Amino acid sequence: MDTDRPNGPRQDALRANTAAAAATPERTRLDPRQEKTLARLGAAVLALAAEKPITEVTVSGLASAAGVHRSTVYEYAASPAALLQRVLRAQLDELRAAYLVDVAPDDAAAAISGVTRAVLQHLDEHDAVYRRGLGAEGAEAGLHAMLSDHFQGSIELLLAQHSVSVPAADDLERRAIERYLADGIIGAIEVWLTRPGPRDVDALLALLERLAPPWWP
Repeated sequence: MDTDRPNGPRQDALRANTAAAAATPERTRLDPRQEKTLARLGAAVLALAAEKPITEVTVSGLASAAGVHRSTVYEYAASPAALLQRVLRAQLDELRAAYLVDVAPDDAAAAISGVTRAVLQHLDEHDAVYRRGLGAEGAEAGLHAMLSDHFQGSIELLLAQHSVSVPAADDLERRAIERYLADGIIGAIEVWLTRPGPRDVDALLALLERLAPPWWP
């Protein structure tokens, strides 16, 4: 499997279910004008969150940076922090859809490696945002919970389409394993982001492979 680009043909039903689970209702109904407005807001919130904690960004400041009316911000998110989560989650969801949908068991290891590399590159690209938003001091930004939900959702997708299996005796154990894997990866990422750039993606990938349980691809 080529992990540098989206994988091959996908099952339409599975793709639709994945998109429905990942997308918010408003995102699925945006017209071209709304898409452009969201893109402007997204660029503005990413720039502001790279300069200071997102909890210090006001709706008025965000609207001014995006060149929109203050009320327009509320059409897309309840707060600057919620908009930041929406923008980052959308980028992560695109990576999940590109690499993990309709993956055969024999291709699971390569798909997981490919999507993990892409996610790490995404995190490194927005390192100032994530360094501020992760950890105890950034709890109000909600990025730790957002990332945890994303990783857990990716694991659930792999399990649902039988790409991988885990040694769970029941549903409760399965959920515990999902959280263990998801939050463990985030912990390693938080430490990795404290390194000065340029960061070595391959080194972190190798570390995550050493830390992974033997039954995980």
